[in-house]
This record gives sequence, structure tokens and C-alpha cells, in this order.
Amino acid sequence: MKIKGILLDKDGTIIEFEKTWHKVFQSIFQELEEGWKLPREKIRELQKISGFTPRGFEKESLIQYAPVEEILSRWMEVLNTSGGDHGEATGITKDALGKLMEKHSKGPDAKVVPLENTLETIQTFHRKGYILGLATADSRESTLHNLEALGIGSFFHFIGSDDGFFKGKPDPHMGETFCREFQLNPREVLYIGDSLTDMDFAENTGFHFIGIKGSHNEYERFMEKRYPVIENIGELEEELLAGD
Repeated sequence: MKIKGILLDKDGTIIEFEKTWHKVFQSIFQELEEGWKLPREKIRELQKISGFTPRGFEKESLIQYAPVEEILSRWMEVLNTSGGDHGEATGITKDALGKLMEKHSKGPDAKVVPLENTLETIQTFHRKGYILGLATADSRESTLHNLEALGIGSFFHFIGSDDGFFKGKPDPHMGETFCREFQLNPREVLYIGDSLTDMDFAENTGFHFIGIKGSHNEYERFMEKRYPVIENIGELEEELLAGD
């Protein structure tokens, strides 16, 4: 079947993951320590489970693949030994953490850096008539902010995000909704992403998959399964969009 729809991951696929998000999370941890007076050992625990290091992110880190809601839940586990949405030892709530994350995702350190050739390629996809969608673990507010900053929001027909409605990847919910809204067969859809969760998502939905090669992911796993691997979507060739 000919490819009619292209569904893209956001972080690590459209925007440069580390260059965009490392300073943001660095600022979050700094405010937690200096402004919220969170003990240094708690900061280290949060950084460890998040896959955050002083120079970047660990491969397949929680911040890379997990929905915001999951990240917040994991952070609350560190802050609260008895469970729930309130860190008894710190007085920090899950809602407050979410607002902190949103604030910094749009703050002065949130410089959105696109991967090479990506913006031009998305415009080309749109001009050629492909149905374009986004399937991301990020919040809807942050996602729309990123797309607006890059000037490409109007090119997308579908936004799947961590908005309280969609189930997070690798659950096929976003992909199934994309197909249903635009009457697409799964074999008419190409999904492009950079994480193992993205690969699992494509397999769960029955989509074609192309992996992005990056310093923060295990792209070798894509190659083991014989999926095409590219460094950015600008490298896509027409034959890769032909389908099967």
C-alpha cells in the first residue's frame, strides 16, 4: 500500500533532544534545590531515575520516552515513601511539579533546536499532500509551544500528546485514533521515531517504521530488526515512502 500518512515522534525526531531539553531539566533541578530547598540527595535521586547527567542524558532515559504524567509519578515516588500525590517529607505536590515543568519548558532556557533539514522536509511532506501527525510523550501545551516556536504547527493535521485523553506509547491508542480520524489503513502510515518505545509503538499499531540514529538512543536495535535508520527526516528517500 502507498504511504498516505506520516506520523512523527517529537523529541529526538523533529527537535534535537539533548540540545533542547538538557538545559530545561537542569533549570528544573536547580530551582528544586535552590528555590524549593529540596535536599541535594533527593535531587540526585530524581536525576538518576530520569537518566539525567551533567553532560546529557543516558540512552533510552525516562525523560526521552516517558509521558510527563509518568515522569511526575516516578518523581513523587522519590519524594514520598507512602505513595499518593503529595511528598510528605518535602511538602511538594505532583501538581506543583507539573506546573514547574510547564514553566521551564517555555522559559528562557527552552530553546527549541530542530534536527538538520527537518523543518524543510515537513513543509515538503505537507506540500505533497501527506496527512501529517505527531505522537509524543510530551504534554499538549509544551508540544504546541514547540511547534509554534519552529513555525510548523499549521502543517500538522493531528496532535497526539500526554493530554489526559491519549494513552502513552507504546500503547497503540494514538496511532489507532490517527487512522480512524483520517480513514487510513495502518499499512498506509509511516511512523518515524528515535526510541525503542517508538519502535514498539509502530509494531503495536502495524505501521511502517523508520528509526532516527542519535547519540542518546540504541539505534542498533532498529538495525537488528532490519528497520531503515536515518540521522534526520531530510534523508528520507522516495522509495522509503512507497510502502509495501
